[in-house]
Amino acid sequence: MGLLSRNLNIRKVYQSARKSCKVFGSEFLLKSLKDVCLFLSQSIDKIKKKVEEVFAIKFNFKKLQQKSIAAGFNIDFHIFDQIDSTNSEAKRVGRQLERITQPQIFIANHQTAGYGRLKRDFYSPEDSGLYISFLIPVVGKTFNPGLLTTMTAVASAEAIQKHFSVQLQIKWVNDLILNKRKVGGILAEAITDPITNQLAGVVIGIGVNLYTQSFPAEIQQIATSLSDQAEAKDQTDFLADFVNNFLNHLKTYQNADFMSKYRQLSSVIGQQVQVQFQNKTVVGVVETIDDQGRLILQTTQQRLVISSGEIIHVSPTKSN
Repeated sequence: MGLLSRNLNIRKVYQSARKSCKVFGSEFLLKSLKDVCLFLSQSIDKIKKKVEEVFAIKFNFKKLQQKSIAAGFNIDFHIFDQIDSTNSEAKRVGRQLERITQPQIFIANHQTAGYGRLKRDFYSPEDSGLYISFLIPVVGKTFNPGLLTTMTAVASAEAIQKHFSVQLQIKWVNDLILNKRKVGGILAEAITDPITNQLAGVVIGIGVNLYTQSFPAEIQQIATSLSDQAEAKDQTDFLADFVNNFLNHLKTYQNADFMSKYRQLSSVIGQQVQVQFQNKTVVGVVETIDDQGRLILQTTQQRLVISSGEIIHVSPTKSN
């Protein structure tokens, strides 16, 4: 449970029960209920304080809220010390809502079951990474998941490069790359209405290795972190810029006004790649990424326009 995002209105429960007790004349029951409600209220306040203390290592929650409000975004934050996955929680919350009307943000200090594309594990140790998901409404009848994912990559790279001395690249479509190694990943998932089966909302999750010092053996050669510092400093300003930059881009992303920046950051344009899509693997040279976020691939036989898939290997062309 996200203790900073759940409002257990104990006062209202007590007031309602008090009226019932007066009707039935049970003063003893009323006193007992009052004591229980007071205990619960004090316990929750203590737990909230502990959670805030845990996150003080990485960011100040109240300051984060204030910065978002100052930027014009009065939205709900769901903060967790530990959770299975921020994307999973965002989907759970989204499915419980009658209608998704505004973005909500889910942040965890540690994910026990973080995952990426094709449900691959995403290593998410405590105190060393950014694990965040945005639950967003779908506006209009048309929705382009490719544009949302590419926008998120640009917004993430901009915020990261503002606060860390790094030069990032983006490997189509969802990987943030530093020195040819993966430093972050992005995953978009749809929420559908169980009755109409229509798209009700989207969850976009981002995981970034900020200070992770060691990785499991299977990813040691392909993963890296933004910083080699062992201890994380206060990341409030970084996180506020990360959130606000994403939300600013979200307003206009369907216009593809960020795609020129995406192409500048691309690590694959002009490279020979292997791409898996539609249950097959093709090899070709990436000509560009178009304004719909699609990969334009020239093979020896044809020119392909790929809207969804995965680049599994990149090798420089001879001219490079």
